[in-house]
Amino acid sequence: MPGTLHIFRLKDNPLQYQVNYNLGANSWVQVFDAAHLDEFLRHSAALPTAEVDAMLNELRSDGHTTEANVDIGESHLPEMGFAESPSDE
Repeated sequence: MPGTLHIFRLKDNPLQYQVNYNLGANSWVQVFDAAHLDEFLRHSAALPTAEVDAMLNELRSDGHTTEANVDIGESHLPEMGFAESPSDE
């Protein structure tokens, strides 16, 4: 079941991003530096290059981005370093 990635800039120096992955009623969170965020989006999330480039451009200009229909298996999230967080639902 696909979920939604919400990414926003936490700090400018050093550059850090918080990634929230919402999958149904469950939410997961992890903080990345710029290089690891790029790697996560291109490899772990397996998003097309054009989408990743657009997301990174939006992060640089606006400080946040959202991508729907991202398919990451929930069972893989803890081993990828994500922590489950309370959901609004």
